[in-house]
Amino acid sequence: MDSATLQHSAKELLHRLTEQLDGQHGLGFMSPAIYDTAWVSMIQKTKGEQKTWLFPECFEYLVENQLAGGSWATYASQIDGILNTAASLLALKKHSNEPLQMIRISQQSLEERINQATTALQYLLNNWDVESTLHVGFEILVPALLGYLAEEGIIFEFPAREALLQIREEKMARFKAEYLYSPIQTTALHSLEAFIGLVDFDRILHHKIDGSFMASPSSTAAVLMHATDWDEECEEYIRYVLQHAAGAGTGGIPSAFPSTIFEITWTFSTLLKADFNLSSISPVAVQKACNYLSNMLNLNKGTVGFVPGVCPDADDTAKALLVLNLLEQKTSPDAMLESFETEKHFKTYPLERDPSFSANCNVLLALLHVEHPSLYTPQIEKAARFLHKHFRGSEGLKVQDKWNLSAFYSWMLMSQAIARVNALCEDNQLPALESSLREELLSLLNEMARLVIREQNQCGSWGHRSSKEETAYAVLMLTYAQQYKNIDVGVEELSLAVRKGCAFLHSDLHSGGSEHLWVEKVTYESNILSQAYVLAALHSAQSVCTEKHRESQSITTSEEIHQETDGVIIGVNGHNDQCGQSDTITNGSETSELDSGYVTSAEAQEAIEKAPACDTQGGDSSHHDNLSSSSPAETQGRASLRQRTPWTEEHEQILLGPFDYLESLPGKNMRSQFLQAFNLWLQAPPEHLQIVERVISMLHTASLLVDDIEDSSVLRRGRPVAHSIYGVAQTFNSGNYVYFLALREIYKLNNPRAIEIFVDALIQLHRGQGMDVFWRESLICPTEQEYLDMVANKTGALFCLAVDLLQLGSPVKADFTPLIQQFGMIFQICDDYLNLKSTSYLQKKGLCEDLTEGKFSFPIIHSIRANPSNRQLINVLKQKPQDEELKRFAVAYMESTKTFEYIREFVATLQAEASDMIVSLEEQGLGENVAVRKILARMSLNDE
Repeated sequence: MDSATLQHSAKELLHRLTEQLDGQHGLGFMSPAIYDTAWVSMIQKTKGEQKTWLFPECFEYLVENQLAGGSWATYASQIDGILNTAASLLALKKHSNEPLQMIRISQQSLEERINQATTALQYLLNNWDVESTLHVGFEILVPALLGYLAEEGIIFEFPAREALLQIREEKMARFKAEYLYSPIQTTALHSLEAFIGLVDFDRILHHKIDGSFMASPSSTAAVLMHATDWDEECEEYIRYVLQHAAGAGTGGIPSAFPSTIFEITWTFSTLLKADFNLSSISPVAVQKACNYLSNMLNLNKGTVGFVPGVCPDADDTAKALLVLNLLEQKTSPDAMLESFETEKHFKTYPLERDPSFSANCNVLLALLHVEHPSLYTPQIEKAARFLHKHFRGSEGLKVQDKWNLSAFYSWMLMSQAIARVNALCEDNQLPALESSLREELLSLLNEMARLVIREQNQCGSWGHRSSKEETAYAVLMLTYAQQYKNIDVGVEELSLAVRKGCAFLHSDLHSGGSEHLWVEKVTYESNILSQAYVLAALHSAQSVCTEKHRESQSITTSEEIHQETDGVIIGVNGHNDQCGQSDTITNGSETSELDSGYVTSAEAQEAIEKAPACDTQGGDSSHHDNLSSSSPAETQGRASLRQRTPWTEEHEQILLGPFDYLESLPGKNMRSQFLQAFNLWLQAPPEHLQIVERVISMLHTASLLVDDIEDSSVLRRGRPVAHSIYGVAQTFNSGNYVYFLALREIYKLNNPRAIEIFVDALIQLHRGQGMDVFWRESLICPTEQEYLDMVANKTGALFCLAVDLLQLGSPVKADFTPLIQQFGMIFQICDDYLNLKSTSYLQKKGLCEDLTEGKFSFPIIHSIRANPSNRQLINVLKQKPQDEELKRFAVAYMESTKTFEYIREFVATLQAEASDMIVSLEEQGLGENVAVRKILARMSLNDE
């Protein structure tokens, strides 16, 4: 199948998917489920004086689909057969009790079917492994059905009964009927049939949306059966599902309808990630889908469920975000993070019993495709670590997910995520991601690729039933793996596996592709999703086969050139691959059909016929031994030289030496007290406060290291400055190193906004310091206003950073910036004043150090500008004097210009204004804050 055909098929698929998008009930392609069909078959309606079974076609569907052994279909897992058989048995019993208009089946036949179903269900329950069951909601659905059957006189005892009831008890301990009566939706609304006798159905009617209860036919059926008043809209909904869902009038009912957002997002994202240019292929469909998803996200404030109106979940939200960002409609994930992020993973929905692998993988993929993924590094690392741990903890790396039963689906999603992580790291878009995590993920990718190739069937398919959909998952996984250039799997081996898989997929795309792999209440299949994955696999394979073909030719040619220089040409002529097919490669050209460009369906089928086996564990690789002239010892030696040694604590201490030295010297601890005081208003959690305190302390100390170098300081806190002990270069590096360590701490706040605040603050700090240094080195005296602007950047920014970070963990939304900037000005001007007048400063930093540095401090600026014609002070400043007499002369000159008197009055004014600001904040409902007032009092001109 060529590229044009693939694109045409994709266009038809998109048209089919979006043509019903504007309809009242949306769209859905989930296959019919015996379970929901059974519940709908039990709806009765009284018409006049006559009671009838409202949907006899559903009961007939059950009868027609009962198996010879008495059970109903076990699609893909034990729980399918149990739920289908239990619900159908209940329906049979209800119809036996009240035949009503059902005359096509005799009472005797019905009793025989009931007996067969009872025996079959007992067998299924006896052999049920409850602990390994992952289907969502089984722990409330099965006990409920067993209870309803017991009411009909059919009682079951089985080995796992106590374990099941224990799981149910744990689940129900978190459930209260009042939850359903409130305006807030919960996932329990999707399974109301499990709460018959436990809830008042008349009190949950407000949750109805477009005639259904959370798009569940069985849940809606329960309401029709047990609410006091008949609901015509619910009846109309079920009639619509009967005719327009996948059952298409046969009587079969799916477990959910509609599933609009789910079907749209999964299909579009699958095709987009396979490099289909959908905007070119079907611009109308793309625009409809984009508008639809954007509107849904806006209506729900940034999150969505599988269908409009239902409670949001992480899975569908992540997919919607992924689609929009892939289509260049930049959409923020912040609402998703706020709603679903937990300490160690992302929950799919509230009260989730077990975390979902695929939901976390989809969240990770969504974050990896936002406009600035580096802002979400903490969440990316969290999801990646959860997924990696999940994989490593699964036997044979075969993850059991709650939404899709195929291990190949999990491998495909994980490979897609790892490939994206690696690409972003190579492009330096995730600079803060821990390198060890990236290495662990790439190691996992290598293992998955080897396992997938090893599990390929002889016919080219994957999966024990050789399904096209699972084969598509596997082919896609290998195409994602090949994006990592250092993949361990050989070029020919990977390319061959992909080509054989594509050959299997080349039959009619509209038949036989789907399989019961997807999980709702019971497992279902989706023809449209299956088609999407098959198209994606074939399209992705085009690029991988072409790229790998080029690489193979390049490698072969390079090796041959190298070998010719030794006078010997060693090719791989006659090499037999693992499937027993001969590849003939001479001077970079090859005659193997499987190793040329993308194959047609006819060529691929011929290739399969030629290579029926797929033993990836055997194979002859002896030809590789001739391609290297190095001995094993030489190769091992070079490898050991290239291998990086781990970073040790000793290394860390070396880098942090200057920082640790300065940290050991006692300071004022003003910033910590400042944070503690403001947190009396903000009430941020203790762990949040600790992180912010640590960040501010690190930044403050690191900036002092750099400042002392730039200011040529001699003393800091009464001791020699760090660079006089460790040297300028090491001290400067230590200060900058700690800036980045502080940034790493910021990620622990788990809020992308924190990174933005941090970066903006550091920019302001450097702007302020830059102007301060510029004036000094250029001997340009700024105005007082220019100086205060500089202080707002240099000093005020650090104070603002502290409170802004703290406020991220607080519900308080008051604007503290004016007060904080005021504190910053007061603090800096007091510091400038004390530098020239304080005796304690004399001991800690030396006499009038600002004069020695040549710094234009606020008092010095005032004194110079008080008498611009007198250049005595600026000439002293120019000399950066060490002589104490000369510095005392300068201070005396400033006394003559009444500078210190001016400073005292100016500071008093600033303090009064700050006091008024505190009162204003207190009157906004924040309450009295004595600690903040004490901080203000400490920032004084008194010599302490």
